[in-house]
Amino acid sequence: MINPDVPKDIPRANRILVIRYRFIGDTILTVPFLRNLRRAYPRAIIDVLVGPQSGLVLENCPYVNELITFDTTRFHKYDQGQGKAQSFWHYANMLRKNKYDAVFVLKRSLSSAFLAWYTGARFRAGYATEGRAFLLTHSVPWNKNIHEVDSTLDILGCANIPVADKHLEAWISDKEISRVREIAPQLWNGQRAVLIHAAAAHPDKMYPLESWAAVLQHLSRKEKLLPYFTGAEADFSLYERLISLAQVDGINLAGKLTLRESMALYSKMELAVCVDSGPAHLAAAAGIPTVAIFGPTDPFRWRPYGDQHVAVFDRSISCEACHKHKELTEHACLSQLDPQKVIDSASALYATRRQIINC
Repeated sequence: MINPDVPKDIPRANRILVIRYRFIGDTILTVPFLRNLRRAYPRAIIDVLVGPQSGLVLENCPYVNELITFDTTRFHKYDQGQGKAQSFWHYANMLRKNKYDAVFVLKRSLSSAFLAWYTGARFRAGYATEGRAFLLTHSVPWNKNIHEVDSTLDILGCANIPVADKHLEAWISDKEISRVREIAPQLWNGQRAVLIHAAAAHPDKMYPLESWAAVLQHLSRKEKLLPYFTGAEADFSLYERLISLAQVDGINLAGKLTLRESMALYSKMELAVCVDSGPAHLAAAAGIPTVAIFGPTDPFRWRPYGDQHVAVFDRSISCEACHKHKELTEHACLSQLDPQKVIDSASALYATRRQIINC
């Protein structure tokens, strides 16, 4: 069950559970962890506990045997399950019956550590946060000053599993590509495309539409890129307003694609420009140069992972309310962020991509 090329003192395990029921971005950022885990345990059964929609980003992942959907709530518009939500104890008892040998907890909540303990697994690794270390057999401090990918990889150290690589991946099927071709046939007419994702589940991540309009006008008129928009059905009207404000052509596919089809669409883009959101990470995983716009969230921890991606932010903009942890309806770090900073980053990233393609 264990790869002979890894250290001999890693725990023996035939059945492994990874707990990561989070949102879209968090879930795709788990891929490097899963790949290195699978390298250490090439023949073990590895299951992942995921959110009802966000878990779909791991479909076709060769490092996972089963994706187990954890659906207890419906508060996040981008992670709404279908059918009746189940209780916490429904999942706790189901996981216990699977008799896992090892559990890796990539969440930092007390309840997720309790789930790991309740499985009865003899090896339980995770973060020593929320006073939950007593529920784990092995724990590491949570370093909030490093990227989320690197943070999850720290947990592999609990099992002496080496980290051979850290890149993201996405597995998109021919069927998903064909479906996108049916919905957006113009993608295949030779005009280069840019993904624009301006919607966010959290209002405090939204960039003003007037600033977005300036970005769109440059990408459309100067770079000759056709904007494509994706998101939930509720985001459709937002993009219609943005297209009207910018006075550019655009393809509004909000609410018209499944999450998997959106990933397929992203793989056909030349560039992605997004707010801090799941689609920014999905575009990066699909290998598309990505610009992510950050406000109050930490760009060093949550930027699109990889050298070809850029986080745009301006920490010179003061925000007293943020520092005092007050709720805001508008964040100065976003409302005052100069769209020229976004334009410059997007143009430079796009120019680099074109140079590489033309070489």
